[in-house]
Amino acid sequence: MESFQPWLSYIGIGLGALLGGLVLVWIIVSVAIFLRTKGLPQAIAAFFTRIADGDITGAYQSTTERLQSRTSKKEFAKFVKTNKLHQYQRTTLSIPTVEGKTHRLEVTVITKNGREIPLLMELVKSDDGWLVDALNYNYNPQQTAKSNK
Repeated sequence: MESFQPWLSYIGIGLGALLGGLVLVWIIVSVAIFLRTKGLPQAIAAFFTRIADGDITGAYQSTTERLQSRTSKKEFAKFVKTNKLHQYQRTTLSIPTVEGKTHRLEVTVITKNGREIPLLMELVKSDDGWLVDALNYNYNPQQTAKSNK
């Protein structure tokens, strides 16, 4: 048993170093994600607050030129009304995925009456802050079927 004693301490030190390394990598990745997405949740909340306050023009102005070239202000207002986004109370966000300068995430808008509206949003960071680059209704029949069970 005494011949195994030094080996056990080396194994313990090795496992501790491995675990410490994994924790360090996790911290570095978490900080990197935080720094890349700093202000993103606040920008999303501000966007939907403008919509809830009836400031469709302000919400539309917080979108990119690319989105504005694809969607007129009238179409944007219709999308908001059709999906009842003006009843916004709060949101839940997924962890964003990054493709180039675009941050894509699933956002669930929770309305004042408790309805959940799943959206797929793309945002880009500009000098002025975050701008919405895409906003799509994220209907997933499989997800709905699972939640109904």
